[in-house]
Amino acid sequence: MQRPSGSSSLRPPAAMEKQRRDQMKDLYSKLASLLRLQSYERITLLGLLENATDSIKQWKETVDRLTARKNELENDLRGAMSKEINLHVVQVSEMDSNLEVNLIIRASNKKIEHSRVLSIIEQGGAEIKNYSLSCIGQNTHYTIHAQALHSRLGIDSSLIEYNLKQLVS
Repeated sequence: MQRPSGSSSLRPPAAMEKQRRDQMKDLYSKLASLLRLQSYERITLLGLLENATDSIKQWKETVDRLTARKNELENDLRGAMSKEINLHVVQVSEMDSNLEVNLIIRASNKKIEHSRVLSIIEQGGAEIKNYSLSCIGQNTHYTIHAQALHSRLGIDSSLIEYNLKQLVS
């Protein structure tokens, strides 16, 4: 039987079937590598497809769980931003005769004069060596370094911390 002219691209059915099988073999191999499974040749195709299905289900559960957690955190953040958060951080660190005070105060709260903050530290027996004040967003950040006026008497850091907490609250 002769082939009609122009139909030289036709192949016998056996060659087409071999090409189809090779293509499926490549696709299964890609699937196994994407899922980090052992090569499909070492397990049955049914086993490969079951592993792929299980992996996809686990990934979907993970994505759903992470999406729910993300939404929960976003809602918490929106709720926290809509409320007036009373953010007050008072940290007093003492080392030998040196004192470091860190304050973060929400600017929307009552205005606190920095001279009042400094006087509380001086009343605790410390001499201010340097301090910095910066406003970042709605928060005012204080960093104060002080030293004991009298090294024998020391600094009453617990009193300073208590008075600063009373001032900001």
